[in-house]
Amino acid sequence: MIFEKQVTAGSTSTGRVHLLTKAAVANFIRGPGGLFTPVLGPLMQRRRAIALLATTVFAMVELTAAGITTWQCPLRSTLGMICPGCGLTRAIALLVQGHWQAAISLHAFAPVVLAIGILLAVGSVMPERPRKKMVGQITDFERRTGITALLILSALIYWVLRICHLI
Repeated sequence: MIFEKQVTAGSTSTGRVHLLTKAAVANFIRGPGGLFTPVLGPLMQRRRAIALLATTVFAMVELTAAGITTWQCPLRSTLGMICPGCGLTRAIALLVQGHWQAAISLHAFAPVVLAIGILLAVGSVMPERPRKKMVGQITDFERRTGITALLILSALIYWVLRICHLI
């Protein structure tokens, strides 16, 4: 809810100042389409989509680990600039092979993305009832903590630092 307060500046001009209440700010952050909108939980409800995604990513990581290039970054190939995900597939392949230090130095978000990928893969093969319970718990966690927005913001900051060669 937004309250308006009449403000008079001198005797001739009048303006309005909008004061946001705590409820209005909370609605912006946690409401539908807000910053804390769950992403992973709703994605996990689409069993076939996550199974296809998990299979594709697994194949890409395996091919990359074997030294076969699977996907060229469109941003890097057209503009010569790295994208937020550049090096992520190679870093995940290194993680799977047990080379943690090399993986994290290549892309710091590789362990997070691998964990999310494993969670999605497990969710795609779980029986319906436990999967629905897990989806509800993940959705609630995302809504309460805003972890998705924090991860996206962190990834964007990490990308800017990489572009500026500060990392």
